[in-house]
Amino acid sequence: AMRLPKFAFIGTSAWFFFVVNWLKVPFSANLNLINAASLKLDLMMLPLIALGAAAGILFLRKIPQKIFNDTVQILAAAAAVKLLF
Repeated sequence: AMRLPKFAFIGTSAWFFFVVNWLKVPFSANLNLINAASLKLDLMMLPLIALGAAAGILFLRKIPQKIFNDTVQILAAAAAVKLLF
C-alpha cells in the first residue's frame, strides 16, 4: 500500500476523504440533498459510526502488514477493472 505502514495509509486515506466530503457539502446543500430529515438521520447514526471506527482500529491492529498490503492491492486492481467495464 504505497510502502506506507498500515496506520499511516489508513490515516492518510481518512483525512483525504474527510476533506473531499467536506468540499462536497455546499454542492449537496445547493441540490437540497441536505435537509432537516437527513441531518437528523446523520445524528442518529453517529453512535454506529463511532462503533465502526473503533472496530476498524481494532481490526487494523490485528491484521498483519503483509495481508493488509495484499488486500489493498487486490481491491485497487478490482476497482481499476470495474472502472474499465
